[in-house]
Parts: sequence; C-alpha cells; structure tokens
Amino acid sequence: MDNPIPIFPLNLVLFPNTDLPLHIFEDRYKQMVEYCTNYTQPVGIILIKDGNEVGNYATPYNIGTFGHITSASHNTDGTIEIIVRGQEKFKIEELLYDKPYLSARVEEITHVFNAPDVSSLEEVQHTIKNLNKVIDESYGGWASSYFTESDPQSLIYQGIDLVLQNLSVPNNIKQNLLESESFERQAKLLLPILNESIKLFEAETNKNNPYPGFSKN
Repeated sequence: MDNPIPIFPLNLVLFPNTDLPLHIFEDRYKQMVEYCTNYTQPVGIILIKDGNEVGNYATPYNIGTFGHITSASHNTDGTIEIIVRGQEKFKIEELLYDKPYLSARVEEITHVFNAPDVSSLEEVQHTIKNLNKVIDESYGGWASSYFTESDPQSLIYQGIDLVLQNLSVPNNIKQNLLESESFERQAKLLLPILNESIKLFEAETNKNNPYPGFSKN
C-alpha cells in the first residue's frame, strides 16, 4: 500500500475472518479510531514482540492482519468500544513514528496455497469433525454430521477459529500459524493443537459423566 496505515500492537494475534472486540481508552488510539472510521481505513493489528500495549511505542512482529472496524460506539466516559474484522495479512515495510500512534508502510500478503496432498486435507477435516463432536458431547449435545471447509485455507481458518473459541494457545504458536505460507506448514502446527483439544474435552466429558460399569441387573 502506498499510504501508511495505523498500527495497533497488541498482546494477541488477529486471524483473517475473525472478529475482535476492543476497548479503546488511550487518547492516541481514540485518534486512531477516529481516523480509520472517518476515512474508512484499516488498522494493522499485530502482535507485540517487545514492549507494552500502554505507554511508549511497542516493537511489533513483522507480519500482521488488516483489521476493518465494523462498529464503533462511544461511552459516556470517553472510551470507545469497537469491533475489528480480520481481513488480509500484511508485512511491515517501514515503521513510522510521526504520529501519537505507530504507523507503517506495509505490503499486503497475497498467496494461494498449492493443492495439498489429499490425505493431509482429509486428516485436518477428520480432526476438526472429531473436535466438534467431543465439544458437543462435553455439553451433552450430539449431531449426526459436522461440516468442514473444502478450500485448504478456509479449512485451516475453520480449525484455528474452533481452537481459539475453546482453548488457550500461546501467542508465539498463533503467530507461527499466521506467518506460515503453506497448507502443510499450517497443518503441521494446527493438528497437534486440535488433537490436544480433543483429549482435553474427552477428559472433561469422562470426569463429568464417568462410566459406572455394568449393572447387576
């Protein structure tokens, strides 16, 4: 992109196709929100590599996600509630320090996965279905079938979204997932997390509903 975009370094990773609610209280980020909403500009959501969310400029990682503000509401105390929708990924070309908030010249990352091995695709689909099944069972639910995406990138994001809703994952693992540029690499990172999630939900189900053994009758 020719024009710099605001950069919002946070202690979290935003993935494409994911919504992120944020509570804005610092004056510099209120200015950032006003700029983005007035000029329909994205904000770059990116994980902090060094520093803090509040105070001086933090040092971000090099890869982040364009966030489009889909709603913004002002509170009586001057704070702002926003929802940011993750879109495309970007790479920082140059950080700029000429505003109260960090900004940067960035390059959009556009890549298309090569057609993955069918067995790899099916393994991820099968594991996502299993995780959905054990999640339902842990809440006493059941379904005859579970939908999985057929597009490789959409399938990965489906798995990531499922994990993020139900499990705490370290930020460095999330960042590795975001930065990976092949289905094989993302699947290699995601499958152990999905399988660990399955074990956790199965254990929770067994704890809440222990098998009592055979009845004498």
